[in-house]
Amino acid sequence: MTEINLMVGRSVDTKQSLIKLLFSHLKQALGIALIDSEISIKEQAPYQLGIRGMTGDEANELSHRINV
Repeated sequence: MTEINLMVGRSVDTKQSLIKLLFSHLKQALGIALIDSEISIKEQAPYQLGIRGMTGDEANELSHRINV
């Protein structure tokens, strides 16, 4: 089981694309059969995650966009 922790705000299409890309890489790069793979995305409110010494809701000072 692979778990991915994200801040809420990404579109369903973005999350589906990420899961499909990871499945593809697991199969191609590591030879792991899709039947043997599970991926779970867990989403938290920005204030519940920390990044670069601040909480996610304070992260507007980052040099890159975090909402996709």
